[in-house]
Amino acid sequence: MNDRDKKLIVAAHAVFSRYGISKTTMNDIAREAGVARQTLYNAYPNKEAILRAAVRVSAEETYASVESAWTDQTELSEKIETFLQLGPLHWYDMVVASPEMGDLIDGIHTIAKDEMSEFAALWRKRFERLIKEHTKPGSAGYEGAAATADFLYSTSINAKRDAADRGTVESRLAILKRSVLALVAM
Repeated sequence: MNDRDKKLIVAAHAVFSRYGISKTTMNDIAREAGVARQTLYNAYPNKEAILRAAVRVSAEETYASVESAWTDQTELSEKIETFLQLGPLHWYDMVVASPEMGDLIDGIHTIAKDEMSEFAALWRKRFERLIKEHTKPGSAGYEGAAATADFLYSTSINAKRDAADRGTVESRLAILKRSVLALVAM
């Protein structure tokens, strides 16, 4: 990604977080980035395209951050905790910081659903490999790695649903972590 695109993505992220998806205009993004509107249109034909790009960049950054942190960790419990902190809890914090939280969530799930699905599949495969790395071949934990990976990812993403506060999300994620570790130990 070149510097111009990075600047545009950072600006889009800031504006979408501030105003939500429906209230954001391409003019808002261009102004935030300090570029002419035509420069933005040359890179992204509409706000849906830049939203998809912003979601993709954010997902790539999270994935890279987790993978990087995992290089210094040996225990499965540490790796799960790292994902929960850098993934779902970080995403929760970003969303609740937005004054247009509902619109932001709805817009991302509607417009960037393909990007979200692609990264969900990537995470599920990565968790399956992670679980297999930490279990004995032939064990129930090893054989059930794909289902456990799906459970881990899906439940972590949904932990924020109807949560009263961050503490509720943290509690749900702690239970999830214990559950996954118990499933893997089988």
